[in-house]
Amino acid sequence: MFLPFLLSSTFFPSIFFPKLNCFIIFASPMYEYVDTVYGIKGSSLEIKNLSFRILVRGGYLIFNTFVAALLPFLGDFISLTGAASILPLTFILANHMYLVAKEKKLTFIEQLWHWFNIVFFSIVSLVATIAAIWLIVDHSRTYHVFADM
Repeated sequence: MFLPFLLSSTFFPSIFFPKLNCFIIFASPMYEYVDTVYGIKGSSLEIKNLSFRILVRGGYLIFNTFVAALLPFLGDFISLTGAASILPLTFILANHMYLVAKEKKLTFIEQLWHWFNIVFFSIVSLVATIAAIWLIVDHSRTYHVFADM
């Protein structure tokens, strides 16, 4: 009986910390925008700046946690976002930009490799988008507010 508890207690941080890292990375443009709009300048360790950032970023994290609890299938929407935007921006756009920038300097094999990546990840992105939409439709049929709580 102790082993499942031990496994679940060590498993939680391995899920929590990468998700927290994603919040920090992907929410950075929003944080910078808020800092600019509210005129936060100077050292980030000043009491005024530090308290504002903790309040805004903590509020953002609490709001997202509340919405995630409200919508038990929020992960499906996150999958849709990843499939339709993050995956193409990470794999397709980077390869295409490299092809355009190094147009005359690449060998045929290098061009073929980048085109293979573009086509392959386009197909993966399309299939993942269709799967995410299917999951949203499927899970919305049995939706209950705060179902996993």
